[in-house]
Amino acid sequence: MARNMCEDERIVEGPGLPPALVLKDINIGQFLDQQAEKHATNTALVSTWQDARLTYGDLHNSCKSVAKHLLQRGVRRHDHVVVLAGNSVEYVQLFFAVAAIGAVFCIINPTFAADEVLAAVEFLDPKAIFVADRIGYRKNNALLAELVNRRGLTTCLVQLTTGKPTESVPSWREFLQMEQMDGDGSDLLAQNWATCHPGDAVCIQFTSGTTGPRKGAMITHTNLLSNAVLVGDRLGYTAADVVCSTTPLFHCFALGCGLLSTVAYGGTVVLPSDVFLAGATLQALSKFKCTVIHSVATMLQAMMDHPDASIHRPNMVLRTGIIGGSALTKELLTRLSAEFGYHGVAYGYGMTEATCIVFMTDPSKVSLLDDFSSVGTLLPSLSAKVVDADLQTLPAGTPGELLVAGHCVFREYYKNPGKTEEAVVRDAQGRRWLRTGDLVTIDEAGRCAMIGRVKDMIKRGGENIFPRDVEEVLEQHPSIHAAAVVGIPDPYWGEIVGAFIQRAKAGDGDRAADREAESQAQAHVGSKELKLWMRGRIQPHKMPEHLFWIGEGNGVPDELPVNYTGKVVKSDLRAAATVLVKG
Repeated sequence: MARNMCEDERIVEGPGLPPALVLKDINIGQFLDQQAEKHATNTALVSTWQDARLTYGDLHNSCKSVAKHLLQRGVRRHDHVVVLAGNSVEYVQLFFAVAAIGAVFCIINPTFAADEVLAAVEFLDPKAIFVADRIGYRKNNALLAELVNRRGLTTCLVQLTTGKPTESVPSWREFLQMEQMDGDGSDLLAQNWATCHPGDAVCIQFTSGTTGPRKGAMITHTNLLSNAVLVGDRLGYTAADVVCSTTPLFHCFALGCGLLSTVAYGGTVVLPSDVFLAGATLQALSKFKCTVIHSVATMLQAMMDHPDASIHRPNMVLRTGIIGGSALTKELLTRLSAEFGYHGVAYGYGMTEATCIVFMTDPSKVSLLDDFSSVGTLLPSLSAKVVDADLQTLPAGTPGELLVAGHCVFREYYKNPGKTEEAVVRDAQGRRWLRTGDLVTIDEAGRCAMIGRVKDMIKRGGENIFPRDVEEVLEQHPSIHAAAVVGIPDPYWGEIVGAFIQRAKAGDGDRAADREAESQAQAHVGSKELKLWMRGRIQPHKMPEHLFWIGEGNGVPDELPVNYTGKVVKSDLRAAATVLVKG
C-alpha cells in the first residue's frame, strides 16, 4: 500500500477551467474523429523534409488505414507497438492509429545504443515493431537484422524505409499494401476503432534517467489530452496557429505540447526534419510563417548562430512557444527578442510522469525578459504541495520536494510496482500524489521556483547543499561558461562538493562579450585562483573541494553529458568524479 500523508496540508490549487474550456473524458480515437470532422480541410501536418502535407481529413483517413493493417496483423487493445524513428508523417500516423485501437505506443529514444534498444524490446514484448533504417546520421540496418533474428517469428517487424532495405523486413509501403485472407479489415476496424477507455495506457515512455536507471512510465489517454488542451489554452492557441516541432516526438514535450495541443485547436504542425537541424528549422519558420515554436535553449542558440539566420529573420512571425530543458538566461531571451522577434516566450516545468507540463508562465501576463525567476503557476485543475523528507507539508517559500496531483499523474511504471509505490503516494482521501524528486519553492502567489533534484542535493556533514547555489556563483566568473556541481562520497564528511567547469569561449553570448577584457585577462584561471575568487562569494562549507575542467584531459570528460532535453546528467558526472578523486 502507498503511504498516507498528513491531513493538515497546505495545498496549492491551479485555477479553475476557463468557462469556454471543457476537458472531455474521451480516448484519442474519439479525439481525432472530432477534430477531423471539425477541421476537415485545415492543414494538420506538414513534413518539409518528406515534402508531405496532410489535411485533417487526410490524416484521419490515413490513420484509419494504418490502424486497419495493424489489426489485420493481430494487434489488439493493450498490445504493445514499438516505434524507433525520427519526426515524420509515419510517426504521427502510427501514434494516432495505435492509440485509436487501444494498443500501447511504446516509444524508443533514438539515442539509445543498439543493446539498449534490444533490451527495451525484450522488456516490452511488442506485437509489432516499426524502425526507421536511418535517423539523422544513425543507421539502423544492423539493428533491424538483429531484430529479425530475435523477434522475426513472433513479431510484425516493419522498416520505415528511407534507403537500403533489410532482408526479410517489409517496408512501410509494403506493410500498407499487404493483402490479408480475411477481407479488407473494415469490420475489424469498426469493432476496435475508438472503443478503449480513456484511463487505459496509450503510451509507454522511458524516463530520461538523469539521476538513475530509466523506467517505463505508462501514460493514459486522459493524461495526454488534458495536458494538451490546457497547455494550448494558456498559450492562446487557435486554428490559425502554425506550430514548428523542433524537439523529438519521442519525448512528451513534442508529443503533448507540439502535436496534440496543436491538433486540439485545429492548427498546423510543421516537421522541418527527422532530427533537429538548425538550417531546416529556420527555413520552415520562414516559409510556413510559423507562429509557435517549442524548443530548448541549445536548439535556439544553434538557430541564432546559424549563418542563414539573417536570411530568414525578416519572414518570421513567431508569437509564442515554450522553452524547456536547461535553465534560461537573460542573454538568450534578449537575443530571441531582438533577433527573432520572439517576445511571447513561456517557461514551463514538467516531467514524463506528470505528462509533460505542470507549471507554466503565462506569456499574456508575464514577460520573461522582466522576470524568469520562476517556472510560473499551476495549470488549471491541478494541485501541488511542497513537503519535507517525512512528507510533511512546508510553509510557502520553504524549499522542499514538489508533489503534484490531478489528471497529469501517470498510471504506473511498466512491470515495476515497487518504483510506482515510491513515486506515487496517497493522502487520507485516497488522492494520488506524484513525488517529482525536484526541490522547489512555491510562494504565496503560487509561483514555483526550481532549486534542483532531491537526489542531487549534497549532504556534507550536517549541512544540505543545493548544487545550483554553487553553480550560480561559479557561472558569474567571466571565464566560466557553465558549471555542474555534484556530491562526491567522502569517508569523513559523507559527501564533499565537486564542480565540473566548462570555460567560456569567444562569442559565448552577451555576458562573455560584455566582459571580454576581463575574461581575456583571466582566460587561463586555474583551480587555486578560482577558489580565491570564490571566497566571500560563497559560504565556506559550499566551497568545491575538487574542480574538474571539462575538455582538459586527466580523465575529465570532454564535454558536459546532457540528455535529449539539454539537462546535465548528474549521475554520469557523480560517477566520473568518484573515480577521479580515488585516482
